[in-house]
Amino acid sequence: MEPRGNMKSVSILGSGSWALALSKILRPNKLVIKCRDIKKVKAKFKSHNIILTDSFDKVIETQTVFIAIPSQSVRQNLIDLRQYKTSKQEKKIFVICSKGVEKNTFKLMSEVVSEIFPTSIISILSGPNFSSELIKQKPSASVLSSKNKSVLKEISGLMIQEKFRTYFNNDIIGTQIGGAMKNIIAIACGYITGCGLGENAKAAIITRGLSEIIDLGIKMGAKRNTFYGLSGIGDLTLSCSSLKSRNAKFGYNLAKSKNHSKRHILLEGIESCESICDLGEKLKVDLPISKSVKSIIKGRNANKVICELLSRPLQFEK
Repeated sequence: MEPRGNMKSVSILGSGSWALALSKILRPNKLVIKCRDIKKVKAKFKSHNIILTDSFDKVIETQTVFIAIPSQSVRQNLIDLRQYKTSKQEKKIFVICSKGVEKNTFKLMSEVVSEIFPTSIISILSGPNFSSELIKQKPSASVLSSKNKSVLKEISGLMIQEKFRTYFNNDIIGTQIGGAMKNIIAIACGYITGCGLGENAKAAIITRGLSEIIDLGIKMGAKRNTFYGLSGIGDLTLSCSSLKSRNAKFGYNLAKSKNHSKRHILLEGIESCESICDLGEKLKVDLPISKSVKSIIKGRNANKVICELLSRPLQFEK
């Protein structure tokens, strides 16, 4: 399906690996990349139809904006974008690729966008995709989620479907919860690998981690089936089973006594872990694995944390 109208003009907030991956699978007439330092990223964005900018003035002129920046930076970037007043502000389409829960407010990225751009149309792009493989144009699949069915078709029409296949759903809550929480479970799996605790332990953490994701998601209004798809168990399995995952790698290094200080690393799993645990407390949802990861990141003795996790009361599997 060919993109129509203003959809042909697209911008991406961010210039990291995900922005580069998106630039490989998008095919608009014009693509604007919003970055902080043009000189640093110029060499990797070589396509003739890409415009690099360090200002929001060109971003606001595009109808469709892909958000590919750390989740904790989304609010400020959108506040900065909102200052550029144009008629195209009203019906702007946002495609959220950032995976996390905002600190302090406990809001999903869709809620942050809706707060700042209340009349915008929101969609989520999420799934089991390493950006490094998308950049090399290896086969991948992902989920586009939106309550607006026609926009899903329009956005998918912007993408090269031969090697990047998109599926649709209308569960923006479940799609985001799966993407945010899998980062935390990936840290746990990386830690297990680094400690040499074995594949059995990792399989148990992935399975029980999925149960935590489902419990919190349903409490927030998500659909159970969403968590058995690409943005749920698909993304979770990929992130937990490979050290290509930055979150799993962090957990691995933490177990090996490397990169101990979270102050020197920016990861969605670290940034969202406390928010998600607090959200669980607020909604009265038990998240034992997430809480254990939070404790280990904060420096608690890992052996004690693991013993506490294993000594929880016996229960029926849900």
